[in-house]
This record gives sequence, structure tokens and C-alpha cells, in this order.
Amino acid sequence: MKPPSEKQANQLATLVADLYVVDAYYLQQNQIVLSLRNRYDRVKSVKLLKDRLKLAGYRFTLSQSENALLLSVDPKKHIAIPRLNIILFLATLGTVFFVPRMIFGWDGYIFTTALMSILLFHEMGHFVASRRRGIITSWPYFIPAPNIIGTFGALIKSKSPFRNRRDLIEVGASGPIVGWFVALGWLIYGLSKSTVLTGDPTAVVGMPFSLDGESILIKTLVPILIGSAPADSFYLFSEAAFAGWVGLLVTALNMLPIGQLDGGHVVYGLAHKKQVTLGWLACGGLFIFGFQSMMWWVWGAMALIMKVPHPPTLDDRIAPSTFAKIMGWTALLILVLSFTPVPFQ
Repeated sequence: MKPPSEKQANQLATLVADLYVVDAYYLQQNQIVLSLRNRYDRVKSVKLLKDRLKLAGYRFTLSQSENALLLSVDPKKHIAIPRLNIILFLATLGTVFFVPRMIFGWDGYIFTTALMSILLFHEMGHFVASRRRGIITSWPYFIPAPNIIGTFGALIKSKSPFRNRRDLIEVGASGPIVGWFVALGWLIYGLSKSTVLTGDPTAVVGMPFSLDGESILIKTLVPILIGSAPADSFYLFSEAAFAGWVGLLVTALNMLPIGQLDGGHVVYGLAHKKQVTLGWLACGGLFIFGFQSMMWWVWGAMALIMKVPHPPTLDDRIAPSTFAKIMGWTALLILVLSFTPVPFQ
């Protein structure tokens, strides 16, 4: 077995540094041993440490005295997806298949594949970026729901703090960027299978659309890929197109510059303390849009519950890299292109 390296020891020391003072570390055969001193409450710190190391895939032992803690870690990671995450994924797979199928009369297979792939790529974008930056997060939690799309989406929980604004932007922007491109692919494919119909839109099987209140992207792509809709006609989106449309909507919602949303991460990383002002402006905009679609009042209320200001990183003084800035501005461009002023009337 390959012995542990100094690099691995430094990575572990960085991983626990917000909870403990790292007095020393040792490389012993196939283990890395860290001597730690408590910074905060001992019981809470140990619980956080165990959760963090388990999620990171490490096997470890703890030996605790009154003032110090010896942490012995096998640097070889053993990754396993927790049972709860698997159960929630399968449950969401079921609701995304059956609920829209009952509402719209679809076969359901294409819609389920499209929407679940969008959500999965979005969350795994966050997950991979987090691990790349040395930040430990949970595996994605998918949320089944009895609404028209069968889910409230998915989320991941951060188990270690963001060290600086560069990490914040890269992790926050990666999910929307990856998920948006998957949604765009399904949207383009789905629009090529969509049609223009006349008559009563409530009498058709599927999801009828007009371009009133739609996003810039939808207003651009639909006439190109389907054609213009004459007066007294409407667009009938295919399953794939509707899933792509939902993907754009969810991405735009996540990119609002509010609190712990992806947009809050990105804007705080780019604009620092100006995020608070931009967040409150976004909240005000949601309540104004609520007069056109009541959904925005719900989101505005949720934003207030989640808190508008974004918390600081461990060191806000470190400026984001050029690459992080490009990712951040790309994610904000996605918000502009995908925001749907009147998604449901």
C-alpha cells in the first residue's frame, strides 16, 4: 500500500482547521495522525468532525484527552452513497414519473429522464466542485413532491465552511452552469418535437404555451425551432421541451442573489458586501412580479425566511481568481437569459 504523503496530511489539516488548532501531524505507516486542540465546544466539534470525515470517505479513529484530540486517518477514501440519499432519489424518480403522467397524460419516460438528468447534473456540479476545492458536502438529497412536476428539486448540505470567495463562486456557479447546459440540450431537442395548434388549449393532452411572460431564451428559440404561432393558436410542448423549460426556470430561481441560493453565493463572491443590497432589490422584484404570477410571492416569502444577507467566508480578503470570475459572470448571464417573469398565471 502506498504510504501517506505530506500533501494528504496538509489537506486533512486544512479540512479540520476551522474546528481545531492543528498542533502537529505525523505519518505513521498507512495512517496520518493529527494532534488537535479544541477551538470551540468539544462535543459539538467532535460531532461535526465525524460527520465531515465520514462524508469525505475517510476511515478514522479518535483518542481524546481533556485538552487534546488525536485523530488517526486512513488517507485512502472509501466513498459510499448513504441509504437515505438513495431512497429519496428513487422516491423522486417515482413521483416525477407518475404525477405529471396523471396530470398531462404523457408516457412519462422522456420527461422523467430529462428532468432527473437536469437535477442530477446540477447537484453533481456542486458536489464535484466542492470536492475539488476541498469543501465537504453531503450527497444530493432529492425531494419528491405531489406538484405538477413531481419534485421540489434537490439540494446538498455543506459540512465544512467556505474558505474564501473564490471557493464560494466556483461551488455556487458550477451547479447552475452544468445543469443549464443539460436543460438547454433537452429544450432544443424537445422543441424540435413540439408543434403549433389551434383551438381550445385546455382540450389537449400536454402542456400548452404562449410566449407571453416567457424568458429571453424561450422567446428566441421557440420561433426558430417551431415557427411562429398565428392568432388564436398556441404552442404544444413535448415532454422533453417542458422538462427543459422547467430546468431553465429552476436554474433562474437558484441564481437569484439571495442568501444561501446559488446566486447568493456567486454575487457575494463577486460583489462582496453589495450582495445585501442586490438581494433586497431581488426580493422587491419578486413581490412586484407576484402581481402577475402568485408564485413569486411564495418565493419572496421563502427568501425572507432564508435570510437575504449572505454570511462571510473564513477569509473574504482573498479576491476571486479570473477563472472564478468568468464562472460567476457566466452564471449571472444564465439568470438573465432564463428568468421567466410570468411562469404560471
